[in-house]
Amino acid sequence: MRLLLLAGILVVAGCDSPRPASRDAERTPAPDTMRADSQVAWTVRPIVNAPRYFELRDWVTTDTLWGLAGSNPVDIHVASGAGRPWGVRASGARRAADGSAIAWVDTTGVWIMRRGERARRVLRFASLPQRPAGDPTFDIHWAPNGRRLLTSWAEEGSVTHALVDTTSGGLEPLALRLPGYSPPGVALWLDDRRLLFTVRALGGKDGATGYRESGWRGDIALHDLGTHQFDRVTTVNDGVFLEPVAAWGDTLLVMRRLSGDTLATFSLFDMRTWTETPSGLPRGSGIAATVDGQWVAVFRSDNLLSQVLIRGRRSDMPSAAPLLIPGRVTGAAWSRNGRALAVSTMAEEPVDGRPDDVRAVYRLSVIEAPENR
Repeated sequence: MRLLLLAGILVVAGCDSPRPASRDAERTPAPDTMRADSQVAWTVRPIVNAPRYFELRDWVTTDTLWGLAGSNPVDIHVASGAGRPWGVRASGARRAADGSAIAWVDTTGVWIMRRGERARRVLRFASLPQRPAGDPTFDIHWAPNGRRLLTSWAEEGSVTHALVDTTSGGLEPLALRLPGYSPPGVALWLDDRRLLFTVRALGGKDGATGYRESGWRGDIALHDLGTHQFDRVTTVNDGVFLEPVAAWGDTLLVMRRLSGDTLATFSLFDMRTWTETPSGLPRGSGIAATVDGQWVAVFRSDNLLSQVLIRGRRSDMPSAAPLLIPGRVTGAAWSRNGRALAVSTMAEEPVDGRPDDVRAVYRLSVIEAPENR
């Protein structure tokens, strides 16, 4: 992995755990360089007393983060690092957009818990007159208004997605099938009515067939809950895979990866015409954007180090000097005011005195904008 000029190296104390178990020529990758005179230094602040095994999910307020320490949801005060556990085991939990509740799925049903209250099972699987085929995937996604949850069941390559009413527990299976494509994967809610999914083609555009683990190509499909329409909205070449990242109004930020490539490029789609344009961002293995899309952080991660490239959307917004932090990024999120980026990482590092053994070291840090930005 080519590295830009490194402005700083973050080495912070971590938490130990046992060892965890066709080229596309139609676009030229965006340049990986930035003007030196446009770079400003952002401050990296480690949260050294974060809970063990912590993986970041998002910000709750401008001074509070939340995530999972193993299967335990925890809120963390950014200034002090003090953790406030929810007091429940909820592996894979997701938080409502307003931050007031979390939801998760276990083998018995779908649960919701509000801060300071007891967990409530809104849907008991055993009580369903006709349960979807297969086993629950434990994947769950809140609608922006908090009134519905999207979850799924899987069985031998078949996936059933369904909506759960957060008040009544009512279940509504969705018809999400596209001929020639594998079952869709959830990407994101655009609003309370529209959802985006990723779909992988089962064969080549030239009629070629044969199993490919990642499919022949990856497009984006849109489901409208009002009309019950499920349509593919992009058409890429074989060997190209798209993954929606974030939406601002009618503009969608998408990760665009070529088969066999380690780093992806990033594109912008107009959601009225679904026209694709290059974003001008450097390539990366991941990306996080502010709510308004004015700032993005591009990551280049491997098991040892992650490079962080912070870029402004407008040409007059100075880029941050590149940063290098230890470990692979496991979670990243911007604060609501866009002035801070929280990042959790995990690295496998040698155990002192036992060179043949490694330990998983978890870290949490906040990267903050300069005061005069």
